[in-house]
Amino acid sequence: MLKVKPDLQYVLRKLQALRKEKSRDAARSRRGKENFEFYELAKMLPLPGAITSQLDKASIIRLTISYLKMRDFANQGDPPWNLRVEGPPPNTSVKAIGSQRRRSPSAVAAEIFEPHLGSHILQSLDGFIFALNKEGRFLYISETVSIYLGLSQVELTGSSVFDYVHPGDHVEMAEQLGMKLPPGRGLLSQGGGAEDGASSASSSSHSETPEPVESNSPSLLSPDNILERSFFIRMKSTLTKRGVHIKSSGYKVIHITGRLRIRMALTHSRSVPNQIMGMVVVAHALPPPTINEVRIDCQMFVTRVNMDLNIIYCENR
Repeated sequence: MLKVKPDLQYVLRKLQALRKEKSRDAARSRRGKENFEFYELAKMLPLPGAITSQLDKASIIRLTISYLKMRDFANQGDPPWNLRVEGPPPNTSVKAIGSQRRRSPSAVAAEIFEPHLGSHILQSLDGFIFALNKEGRFLYISETVSIYLGLSQVELTGSSVFDYVHPGDHVEMAEQLGMKLPPGRGLLSQGGGAEDGASSASSSSHSETPEPVESNSPSLLSPDNILERSFFIRMKSTLTKRGVHIKSSGYKVIHITGRLRIRMALTHSRSVPNQIMGMVVVAHALPPPTINEVRIDCQMFVTRVNMDLNIIYCENR
């Protein structure tokens, strides 16, 4: 049996320690480079620096993917949102071009105001705006959603709308998006009431995500009246009546009005079905019902009607 001298054992231990130290240094350097790349990627997101500096890696990737998909959603949709006319229009005389360069004070003021126009519109709007892709994921949602639902823009962007819609309204949401649910999904969703919906909304939507319909479906035909959307759903909210955040989430009734966005087609033939890219909507939160705060006397009775004004409940008296 070969005996190793003590000084040789010491050398071997030192070599092993050096290898481990080099491995740790390489891993540390790799993590540093990776963190730097994520930091640079986060700075490119169209968000304030105070927000991007607090994002974790998964959120940075999720927001980046949503932003890239939103660019495709804007560029490839009909009409495209990115077309800007550069330079003077064709057949414009030199004299007309010179008069355009001498802008009036009102034109200069409008140019200064225009970069902030979107923010001013959002602040004046009694609601929030969001865009969904055909799978039902938020491509964009305005930061004003926190005022009405208590949820953050960063949290929602890239997430599925079905994670925040009441299970009983999943069928309605899917139909408005032109999607189909797995067999039995609609019955399960409609079976849940508003009371137990808060605990099961996230888990049920994560387990089975609705599937988009096929592109040759008759529901994708092109008349404009089919593209318009107006419906009511219940969305998750972490606000109480006084606007204070709470740990357990409830639901608010949201009125959704908007339009399906279709992919820009090379031909305008009516026989060719349009491909739905998603939906762009304005959401208005309805005020909570206050019927429980009304004092009922002996000459009054309670009745309940649905959205079609059909009586669905009436007291015996």
